[in-house]
This record gives sequence, C-alpha cells and structure tokens, in this order.
Amino acid sequence: MKCISPTTIIIPDILHTIFLGVIQHLMDWVTSFLKQHSRIARFNQLWRMMLPYPGSPRFNKPYTQVTLWSGEEKKALLSVIVQVFAATPLNPSASKRIPFIDDLLCVKNFVYFNLMAQFQYHTEGKMEYMEIHPKEYLRHRHVSSQYGASNLHRKSRKH
Repeated sequence: MKCISPTTIIIPDILHTIFLGVIQHLMDWVTSFLKQHSRIARFNQLWRMMLPYPGSPRFNKPYTQVTLWSGEEKKALLSVIVQVFAATPLNPSASKRIPFIDDLLCVKNFVYFNLMAQFQYHTEGKMEYMEIHPKEYLRHRHVSSQYGASNLHRKSRKH
C-alpha cells in the first residue's frame, strides 16, 4: 500500500464515536419507553414542531422516521430532547406519572452531564456540579433500565 501514508489516513475520534453511540442508546430506550406507554405519536408530533436551537439544524421529520443521523444532528438532539420528552406525557394517569417523572429525570441528568462535559473550561464549581448528574441519573435509572441495552439486546436475539 505505497499510496497510503500515516499522515493521510483519517483517524477516527473514538471518544466522539462512543459519545454518538451513547446518544443512540439513550434514544433507543426513550422511544421504547414511549412506545410501551403509547406516547410515541405525540413525541413525534412535538419533535417536528420544535424550533431549532440556535446554531443547530431543524428537525423536519418525526423522530422515528429519520433513518440516517449526522453527528451534528445527534449533538443537536441533546439540546432539545429534555423539552420534547417533558411535554410528551400530556396528563398521564396517576400510575404512569411516576415512571414518566423518573425517566424524564434520568434523561435530564444524562443530557445535562453531557452538555456540561463539552465546556471548553471547567472550574472547581462546574466539576462539583457535574458530579451531581451521574448520581441523579443512577437514582432514577430503574425505569430506563427496563428499556435499556440489556432489554434491547434480548429483543434483538429473538429475531
């Protein structure tokens, strides 16, 4: 392979790739949760109505109809997912209210940690604040874990 040199090879950003995979995992369990609670149509409706976050692309299709995501679109997703997910339940019954609140808190803490981790500079105060989000995520993940990787893995094995 004489035509290839180490300086011309594109080196993938492994951390970026993992980050995008984690966002995909988040959205897999969010959509699974919403389907289980018959709220995916409302989520899709709100998704399309969402105004673009400054500097981010506009989402023109319902979330579940998008088949190919760019890295920038997945990053932009983090800027709006908490708002769209929070508006999705629309008066859930008392028995469904707690799972929605727990799942929303789980998503919120995941997103806030990831957005804060992208700051260019971190002060001691920011670092202390960032420590809160993983702890809160873990406190509320019992709902999301029902729709997480282990559950998705079991579903894919059946096919």
